[in-house]
Amino acid sequence: MKKKHSELLNYLSLQDKSFTSNELANALAISVRSVKNYVYEINSLYNKKIILSSRNGYKINRQLSTSLLITQDNELIPQTGEQRAFYIIKRLILEHTSHLDLFDLCDYMCISYSTIKSVIAKMNKSFSSYHVKFICEKDCVHIIGDEKNKRKLISYVINEESKTSFIDTKQLKECFTTIDIDVLISIVTSTFKKHNYYLNDFANVNLLLHLVIIIDREVNGNCLESGEANFKIDNEQERNLVNDLCDRLENEFQIHLNRYEQFEIYILFKANANFSLPTTKEELEKTIGSEIVQLVEYYVKKINSLYMIDLSNESFTTPFSLHLKNLLFRARAGRYTSNPMAEAIKLNSPIVFDIAIYIGLDLIERYDITINEDETAFLAIHIGSEIERQNFNKSKIPSILLCPDYRDMSSTLLNTLLLNFGNQINIIRSVHSEEELRKLTKELGSFDFMMIFTTIPLLQTENDFTVVNITPFNLENQYGMILDTILRNQGMYKNQKLRTNFHTFFEEDLFIADSPIHSKNKILNFLCDKLQEKNYVDPEFEKNVYRRENAATTAFGNIAIPHSMDMDAIKTSIAVAISKKGLQWGTNTVHLVLLLAINKADKKTFRELYESLISIFSEESIIQEIRNCSCFKDFETLIYHHIDTTV
Repeated sequence: MKKKHSELLNYLSLQDKSFTSNELANALAISVRSVKNYVYEINSLYNKKIILSSRNGYKINRQLSTSLLITQDNELIPQTGEQRAFYIIKRLILEHTSHLDLFDLCDYMCISYSTIKSVIAKMNKSFSSYHVKFICEKDCVHIIGDEKNKRKLISYVINEESKTSFIDTKQLKECFTTIDIDVLISIVTSTFKKHNYYLNDFANVNLLLHLVIIIDREVNGNCLESGEANFKIDNEQERNLVNDLCDRLENEFQIHLNRYEQFEIYILFKANANFSLPTTKEELEKTIGSEIVQLVEYYVKKINSLYMIDLSNESFTTPFSLHLKNLLFRARAGRYTSNPMAEAIKLNSPIVFDIAIYIGLDLIERYDITINEDETAFLAIHIGSEIERQNFNKSKIPSILLCPDYRDMSSTLLNTLLLNFGNQINIIRSVHSEEELRKLTKELGSFDFMMIFTTIPLLQTENDFTVVNITPFNLENQYGMILDTILRNQGMYKNQKLRTNFHTFFEEDLFIADSPIHSKNKILNFLCDKLQEKNYVDPEFEKNVYRRENAATTAFGNIAIPHSMDMDAIKTSIAVAISKKGLQWGTNTVHLVLLLAINKADKKTFRELYESLISIFSEESIIQEIRNCSCFKDFETLIYHHIDTTV
């Protein structure tokens, strides 16, 4: 939101009467036309009548503006290049703005015209891997690129602004000072381990967050008075865990968990234990009503459209639906829940909080209720947790489990696989028949999954994924085979990403075959100059490369991979030099130099590609082939050939 938008909202919020456009223009030192434009832009931004207009003039809609004004108090003018870039990207993509006026941007960010042009020029290099361009025409900037790439870019921005760690145990301890978080951690960890259920690091923190909120509310005499009380847990293993967990929480924290609270804990367990909620839409509708289910579906579609974030996973929709039902009950009764995390979420995750505000404004208008900042923060917790969950699983091999659902065999096998291999694989779906598998594979793309763990023989033989045949009994005897297959597929997964991103990071202008330079310092100077000539790095880059090199050599074997101390490149690139004769690099004789220039926007992708490069170039046989490369095309062909033969 523009600074002038905020000023207009704040001015109207302090008044109880209507103002004409002339009166507002005089009060804010702007033109009458600007007043009208700002009113239109504010109402269009949230698709709500935040500012009401009549014959008497303009007046703020207090019911809708309360949550909106929350974010304005802590709005900071972007100071760094990254903050300015993020601001422009959010304005263009999230607000669906066709273009932004460069002079308005200068005014808002308090920078010169030449500085904003420089920011945009660097953005085109920094975000080139997302295949979008920022074009300046007629003193305006607009973005071009297909929708898929825009979504990838805004997803990166949202993850960065969420600090890639939405909530951690340190924050829990700071916000809930009267509750012993370490004791709660011990209870959760030991209970899940006792009942043989997998809980990864992200799920553990997410579960702790919700449990500590329940405990805090109970300790202060605020009990749930609505929800599902007549629920039944059919699985004995799950029932034993939930009962055990509730008993230990009650005893340790001197609270009483009624059936509504117990159901909440059961849903939390199902949502976090293995990210697989078997509850059907029909069963969920029986619990909370079709209206809430349909409303959540509506929000999922709108958020995907407005913010390019997919929240359709059951790990989000089921707990969020239950939370929404309870929120509406509290709002109608005027009994709001305090949230000690509100300030931290608002400051650290502005976009996540903005999405929560969007939902809050819709609920206010739809049900004629009031939703305060604390309740808005609870909505943000669900949204931020799902974004973090998706981010957590990106580096794992996406897999599917095929196992008939007989006497809970499928869920038991799923838990066992995740307990032992949860750090390497992400089981995105569990299916019970080959027919279900066929339907699923038609829905998913080539990178959506790579492995299938199956307890039954597959009839279909032509496929692009690895099939791991396992038996559900005595699985520990198969651990060695499973781990070997996973490790092999990890290499394949990374190598295929290297093929996809090769031309994003390598280019002919930054490649030299049979370099005549035989000095380490001279080759570093030469490659740094090449990167600076293309404006991929700033003048400080070379100095930071030497700082890293002086700390410890970056050579191993016949390869050197020098890089900066920081991810400070304007555009991620790899400058390559091949030396047939070899050059002295400390105590090593190096035939291949890969100078890495890494931009922060590519850090996750690059980490995987870096490991893939290390794997490829560490093989003795490939060094001789590298030395024989006479041009960039030879180098590219060699990399692709190695990837194909590995796969």
